[in-house]
Amino acid sequence: MTSTTVILDKTQIAHKLRRIAYQIYESNVKEEEIIIAGIKENGYTFAKKLKRMVEKISPIKVTLCAVTIDKKSPSSPITTSIEAKEYTNKSLVLVDDVLHSGTTLIYGVKYFLD
Repeated sequence: MTSTTVILDKTQIAHKLRRIAYQIYESNVKEEEIIIAGIKENGYTFAKKLKRMVEKISPIKVTLCAVTIDKKSPSSPITTSIEAKEYTNKSLVLVDDVLHSGTTLIYGVKYFLD
């Protein structure tokens, strides 16, 4: 018999997603465009959902960016689905599925800050 632990149910996830989208909107209310960059795989999946929700609740244009980081070797080169000129000097939200230490997220932040 396999036991599973439910951390959040579907309704709770939808509520959290909506709250995060509102926080993104509130923090970027004066922006015309923002970038939501999701670290593949699960971070990108969540980023797509956030994009839809932010666009639903606000007039802000949202550009989605997939970020590829080798999770076994996060210091390896990082790639993005859009060119740097498309996100330079724009508000950017980096999304990951921080399951353990958050190391991948730290490398992702460093990449965009550089």
